[in-house]
Amino acid sequence: QVLEQLPPGALGTMLTAQLKTHQGAQRKYAIKQVECIDQHQAKVALKEATDLLKLHHSNICTYKELFVTWNNQVSSLFLCLVMQHSGQGDLSALIEEKRQKSEKIRDKVVQKFLGQMVDALFYIHKQNIWHRNLKPSNILVTGEASFMLSDFSTEALMKDELKWKIRVEEESKSWMAPETFGFSFTEKSDIWSLGCVLLDMMSC
Repeated sequence: QVLEQLPPGALGTMLTAQLKTHQGAQRKYAIKQVECIDQHQAKVALKEATDLLKLHHSNICTYKELFVTWNNQVSSLFLCLVMQHSGQGDLSALIEEKRQKSEKIRDKVVQKFLGQMVDALFYIHKQNIWHRNLKPSNILVTGEASFMLSDFSTEALMKDELKWKIRVEEESKSWMAPETFGFSFTEKSDIWSLGCVLLDMMSC
């Protein structure tokens, strides 16, 4: 059951959904829906995204399920990525809140953030997985000094030029490494983006 649909981003739409079990328990999930150009792109993206199901790290959002679905309303294929729901906000909301109050994010929180994100990136990079879309809105705040990497993207989806142009026109370009404008991604691109996010946190 879909509870809420968040405003669409350049690379897809995020839904908050609830699964009702036979026991009456209700579990919340976040579902990222990404429109695919054709069946080939959907297949390639799905194959790439299966690597995300292997990720098990305390600072990485867990992926529960992946599937491709057809939407009759828009006559298009969508790749759906089902993730755990943190129940809390993201880093962009925290930065915005602090900025409006002209408050600093405490040094200890920034240090914890950096340690957790470097550890999470080291973990994925060791498995040849890049995040490709690291920015404050893709980092969940799960506690006062606890953070979680979320909303990974696949190479197949990131090379969709039409969506890419929309993304580059958005504010998100301020976290993008220079080489990514030419569709080139490495672990260094993620590190660049992390540095930009850190700067954003420290300049509230």
